Amino acid sequence: MTNEQIVSEIRNGYSVTDYMQLLYESNLSLIKKFIKPYAAYEPMEDLLQEAYFGLLEAVQYYETSANVRFMTYAEYWIKQSVQRYLEKCGFTVRIPSHTRQKIARYKKTVQEVGAGIRHSPDRQ
Repeated sequence: MTNEQIVSEIRNGYSVTDYMQLLYESNLSLIKKFIKPYAAYEPMEDLLQEAYFGLLEAVQYYETSANVRFMTYAEYWIKQSVQRYLEKCGFTVRIPSHTRQKIARYKKTVQEVGAGIRHSPDRQ
């Protein structure tokens, strides 16, 4: 049974918990690959649980007519769920996610500009 067929069964309401478990277990190695970059911040068991919630979100919003494989679509939802979990639990002071994204872009720009100045051929 393909992922897309399993998602269709879940959305039709047939044995939802069993099919969700099947979907999760059959894609566990891929899910672990998606969340591996976040493993340094929280225990893997917690991240896998959040990945399950992301998978559930992906099932709810997946459009079969979009000609996109389900796990390609689910990757976004899984990563988003794990990132939000880390944002909620990882810091004493909560910074909104849009502000955290601005900070990350700022740091990246500063780093790129700093690297450009150090390697400039005009500089002596």
